[in-house]
Amino acid sequence: MKLGIAYNIFDGEEMLPHTLLNHQPFAYYKVVIYQTTSNYGNENPTLLAKLIKLKEEGLIDELVSYEPELIKNEDGSVNWKSGTINEQKKRQLGLDFCRKNGCDTFMTLDCDELYDHNEFKFAMEDFERGGYDTSFTKLLTYYKKPTLQLTPPEEWYQPLFYKIKKKTKFEFFDTTDYPVFTDRTKMIKAGYCRIYTREEIQQHHFAYIRHNLISKTTNSSAQTDEQSKLMVNYQFDNWEKGDGALLIGLQKFDLKEVDNQFNIKL
Repeated sequence: MKLGIAYNIFDGEEMLPHTLLNHQPFAYYKVVIYQTTSNYGNENPTLLAKLIKLKEEGLIDELVSYEPELIKNEDGSVNWKSGTINEQKKRQLGLDFCRKNGCDTFMTLDCDELYDHNEFKFAMEDFERGGYDTSFTKLLTYYKKPTLQLTPPEEWYQPLFYKIKKKTKFEFFDTTDYPVFTDRTKMIKAGYCRIYTREEIQQHHFAYIRHNLISKTTNSSAQTDEQSKLMVNYQFDNWEKGDGALLIGLQKFDLKEVDNQFNIKL
């Protein structure tokens, strides 16, 4: 397998070195599709310098800049669709670069998504041996600290491996017709699909391990109203031991203590 991994990033770059190191033994080619202007017009002026440093350290093969097209409402504000449409375009750009660089299998990842190496090796071999087009896995989500995990786990899926074929491309599908419930910006035609169980492999998603959550809630493609953003940020900033988690969309979860499996230190 010649595995190409394309990482999407605007912010949350404090997790990116951990993610890159996690996938280093398995990747044939790694490209980072980055934007210093978010899908909602906000800036991250320090991002590029950090990415250049990671490339110089040999953790990134190629850096590709993406300039979002801001979709405006009549009053001049940025429409929520701006996030969804631009995210899909970035993922397609990552796929295009992986295809161009000789990859036959593809992963689209954000900067905070890691895997257990033994599980990952099994899944790579299984996917290749089975001749699948697509594959998906459930996830474990972390909040505030790399030792705090949502419980019970979320019950949606992340894409794992996509086979790169001539007509492989990202498309928006009706979620009711797709084999799993997943992020709409990450969908390609499912074809011959492998859905892994938690016992086989699951993603470790450090979605709420941030120095500052405000940028995530402001610039995420999963947009919510301003009051909800304030509530999510307040819970994160004022969290105390024994509190639960409040996610974007006002989803509430309990938390449980786990080991720092990936030795994440921020």
